[in-house]
Amino acid sequence: MIAMKLLKVEIKKRITDIETNGYSFEYDIKINGHKLDRGVTDIKLDMNAADKPRLTINCVPDVLDIDVEALLDALKFNDQN
Repeated sequence: MIAMKLLKVEIKKRITDIETNGYSFEYDIKINGHKLDRGVTDIKLDMNAADKPRLTINCVPDVLDIDVEALLDALKFNDQN
């Protein structure tokens, strides 16, 4: 069994303009302390009472750096469950 690391998600509203009563439609989003920045097009957080929270992030990355072995391990883990 593969031990899964916990994910910490932080979502904070970014105040960018005092003239609009201190509100904006921009958010700072961090996962395990790493800020999601350029390329993120959509974030969906499902928090049904009976289930674990599910976070879906849609993005258009500039660069992909993939550890193929880790990807294959993750796929094997998902197939077993």
